[in-house]
Amino acid sequence: MPSITYWSQIQPSPRTPSVANGLAAPVRDPAWFLSRQWQLGEFQGLDGGSPAFVRIGSHVTPIDSATLGASVIPLSSGKLLEPVVEAESLEPDLSTRVELGQSFETLVAPAIASLFRAAYPIARATAAADPAEARFRSICAGRATDGVALYQAAKAAKAEYKALPPTPTLSATQIPSALDAINAFIEWVESTWGTFATGEPPSWDPSRLDYSATVTAGGLMLSVEPDSENALDWYAFDVVSGMAPASTTAMTSVIPGHVRFRGMPNPRWWDFESSATDFGALLTDTRDLAKLLFADFLLIHGDDWYLTRLDVPSGSLCWIDSLTVTDVFGSAIAIPRADAPPGTSWTMFSTTDQSSDSTAPFLVAPASAAAALQASSPLEEVHLLRDETADMAWAIERIVEDPIGNPITLSPAPESTTPTDSPAALAYQLATALPANWFPLLPFLTSAGGLALVAGTVEGSSQTPQTILVKQLSSEGFQLPQHEVSRSGLRLQRVACRTRTPDGGATLWVARRRHIGAGEASSGLRYDQAQSVADKQS
Repeated sequence: MPSITYWSQIQPSPRTPSVANGLAAPVRDPAWFLSRQWQLGEFQGLDGGSPAFVRIGSHVTPIDSATLGASVIPLSSGKLLEPVVEAESLEPDLSTRVELGQSFETLVAPAIASLFRAAYPIARATAAADPAEARFRSICAGRATDGVALYQAAKAAKAEYKALPPTPTLSATQIPSALDAINAFIEWVESTWGTFATGEPPSWDPSRLDYSATVTAGGLMLSVEPDSENALDWYAFDVVSGMAPASTTAMTSVIPGHVRFRGMPNPRWWDFESSATDFGALLTDTRDLAKLLFADFLLIHGDDWYLTRLDVPSGSLCWIDSLTVTDVFGSAIAIPRADAPPGTSWTMFSTTDQSSDSTAPFLVAPASAAAALQASSPLEEVHLLRDETADMAWAIERIVEDPIGNPITLSPAPESTTPTDSPAALAYQLATALPANWFPLLPFLTSAGGLALVAGTVEGSSQTPQTILVKQLSSEGFQLPQHEVSRSGLRLQRVACRTRTPDGGATLWVARRRHIGAGEASSGLRYDQAQSVADKQS
């Protein structure tokens, strides 16, 4: 049935039309507010005028060339350094040959592709082929073009001023499109894959198992040493020799802005910071000065710093000649260098000058692929480990490539050769079996009186290195300085790298990485071993 519903409602009624008192947030204890002002240094005049604009005087010098061994390679503006310094010549595997052939076939009509496929075929597997290779060839033989063979034939034809490589007869209407496809194919292979050859990278120093290269900028020469992830960022450069070139200072005016980061203290009173950043999880030690300074900046001084932008072309060195800050009151203040004179004060982002044992007065802005570098899983991995018991070292192949380019992981440790308990008669064994992926490195007294490691052999063993790195260690006459293999050992890898160039293209190369190993090891090799007959027969 219908009824009447009613309720009571409380409505606020302001006593005055002004909201000033509510927004003022008055403090009941003025002494507390005065103590906070004293604590923050406001009575000492630290809350002066804010920066209005900044004038920066600077000049730059481009990095113009790289020296890799005996080769000097000019560097154009913005050319990435990693592919130049680290790239090794590619030894194409079967899958690469098929991939290049398929890429070429997309550039021509099916009728022309079939002619090139017949001229440069993928051969069938032999009786001695690896099972994985045999399966792959059974699919690709007669159905794909050998792209590497076609590329090499096309390059040889161009060197002899011939339009086309040797192919079956093409009709007059097919020749123009085939010629365009060949030229486009050669350009794509060289810009993306580089050159196909064998041998060590020109910048690889076998005696150090690391890269060794230099770059020049004007009259300066800087050494280059990639980090463990193959990146060539600003910290990878050190000044070796030379004088800074003379240059004209360019002035730039910039409006500064506050430094901003997530979870920073709010500059306004009565504002609560976001809990998205857990500063309580910042665990530091009293000796960890860098982390303590960073925490001090975040929690205390973070809202009192300004950031000024200066655009510097990639692949160059930049000198900051002057820095003048003009505040809102019109006062111009010249800011000196924090490390002036260089080498006398603590500094960050500085380049070491080895010629004067100090820091260089410029910033390095290399054309680096570090921010966009993509690396594959290891194509090859070799462990160099000490065996103090046997007074030698071992090169252990951990990951190797099969004929079609797939990485295969081998056993990291030797199998046990200890005889089992048995009442059977014992048989004499000259030496226990050495794992197939373990290669000895023996100490050798060099002509200069130092010790080096050279490849050794084991009686009755027919081991053959499968990795490029161990093949180099096992080459005739190669000597590795003994100190390069420490008690911690080394872990060497070959990885495929990919990055985007400034113009949006893609660059591929194979680089080598050097990491700290996992300590010492023993192969279990024993001589004059007694083994039970029953265990030996099994």
